[in-house]
Amino acid sequence: MNALATLNYYFLRYRRYFGTGLLCVIISSLFGVFAPVLVRQIIDILPVLEALNRLGAWSAFEPALVGLRYVVLTGYSLMIVGVSLLSGLFLFLTRQTIIVASRHIEYDLRNRLFAHLERLGPEFYQRYATGDLMTRATSDIERVRLYVGPAIMYTARSATLALLALSMMLLISPTLTLYTLLPLPVLSGVIFLAARLVHERSEKVQAQYSRLSVRAQEALSGVRVLKAFAQETFEQEAFEREADAYRRRALELARIEAIFSPAMVFLIGLSSLIVLWVGGRYAIAGRLTIGNIAEFFIYLTLLTWPVASVGWILNMIQRAAASQERLLELLRYEPRKDTRSPEKGNIQGHFVLENVSFRYGPDRPWVLEGVNLEIRPGQYIAFVGPSGSGKSTLMRLLVRMYCPSAGRILLDGKPFEELDEEVLRAQIAFVPQEPFLFSETIAYNIAFGRPEATRAEIEQAARLAALDWEVFPQGLDTRVGERGITLSGGQRQRVMIARALIMQPRVLVLDDALSSVDLATEARIIGAIRAWRADRTLILVSHRIAAVQEADCIYYLEGGRIREMGRHEELLARGGAYSRMFRRQLLEAELESINGGDQGYRGP
Repeated sequence: MNALATLNYYFLRYRRYFGTGLLCVIISSLFGVFAPVLVRQIIDILPVLEALNRLGAWSAFEPALVGLRYVVLTGYSLMIVGVSLLSGLFLFLTRQTIIVASRHIEYDLRNRLFAHLERLGPEFYQRYATGDLMTRATSDIERVRLYVGPAIMYTARSATLALLALSMMLLISPTLTLYTLLPLPVLSGVIFLAARLVHERSEKVQAQYSRLSVRAQEALSGVRVLKAFAQETFEQEAFEREADAYRRRALELARIEAIFSPAMVFLIGLSSLIVLWVGGRYAIAGRLTIGNIAEFFIYLTLLTWPVASVGWILNMIQRAAASQERLLELLRYEPRKDTRSPEKGNIQGHFVLENVSFRYGPDRPWVLEGVNLEIRPGQYIAFVGPSGSGKSTLMRLLVRMYCPSAGRILLDGKPFEELDEEVLRAQIAFVPQEPFLFSETIAYNIAFGRPEATRAEIEQAARLAALDWEVFPQGLDTRVGERGITLSGGQRQRVMIARALIMQPRVLVLDDALSSVDLATEARIIGAIRAWRADRTLILVSHRIAAVQEADCIYYLEGGRIREMGRHEELLARGGAYSRMFRRQLLEAELESINGGDQGYRGP
């Protein structure tokens, strides 16, 4: 219940809805318990009317007495119908307030969670799978909504109805009420045990549902890889294992619910038998009227719903508690915060790295060690080196996706922590190795870097990125499918570069973002960017030395350290690792230029 207590803020925020709803619950219950009183009165008055009819038979009063009987019966019938309609009307108003409030809370929770997830860094997404997050953002939030809406509404109605019905039953006969309530302590024990078991199994069901979602999401996202390696059967078997585990956990929960419901029905039915046996004896003894017994039975029926709904309500509450705890687990994950008040303003692009080291966890190996370098505004800087040398990690440090594990990074003379993150994101454009495109048009994906961009600006960015959109079926309005599946690797990379260029950033970071294009196209793009960049800083990571020969300074990384630095000619003259890498790539570059690295548009 500690997890559910965090939702009290929303109850206070929407107190008008809940206050009005609870008032409607009370009024609806009052009309509901008044109907049995009318039933008792009409049953008790029937013998009186029948006796009057017998006395007035074959007399001048007989038509008047017959008319009186019809008037009384019709009047009571209309009152019962009217009371029932009013009870139903206020029950409808209850749903229109409390359930509507629950939808507002669901909306707030979903937006809060999404906004929070957007603020979290890469280390968070390394820990949680996408399918797991999707489950928490959909299924778990829906379970919480069932608590703040239906569970609250039914709890209020059940409690009010039970209190009023018991009060009326005590007024009729305290002794008979006591006999009727004898099975309830046993029922309470059953409810307590069932609630504990439901809570435990609900957590296991939701956890397994997350694993199942992760398996399905990864299989569908990587379906092309599955087919390329002919692993459909293997993946199907893995999915079936997860689905079978989910089925078994769900059945365990269903068995608890299946045992609980008949037990409740039996105990409630036992109370009805007690009313029939004891109440019948009281009626024979003249202590109660037939109308009292009928009224008592109706109150017992009204009491049945509150008692029977306890298990269902507790089930919703326990499931909501488990789901809310899973949501709080995400919300407790604090995003990286600036240690000082952020300063707004434009950046120049002057980076200084002082003895920077980094690793992805305290027990993980060092990816970068003792990196010292300086990047001045307007420079064209390149990083090369073998795979696993730390180039991509260094780029992520430069765009502040990660913070250094040791050392510090200065930008324009200020530590990263003192700079506003929004300013950095707006003025430093980053194109990663693996392009990500939305299931929209090419124009939409380019304009994502600056949504207010005009069509002319979109086309200009596409031209700078050497994206020949005329080859697409609908030009820039061609839809690219999920993650850009209808485009080739080189086309996706060029769309990503155009997305970065349209931002007109002060610093452009390309992390091996041209690996899927041929050498000629790569040279064309680099040349266009260099002509466009003016005084902007360009930072390029590449495995191809041919792409970085014109850089103002080239850093050669190996083993997480800077081994060599200088201009292309200087590094070749030294005859070190850079020179050996250059000679080795000469033949590879010739072969690549012959075969081509870009296969073009593949279509849907």
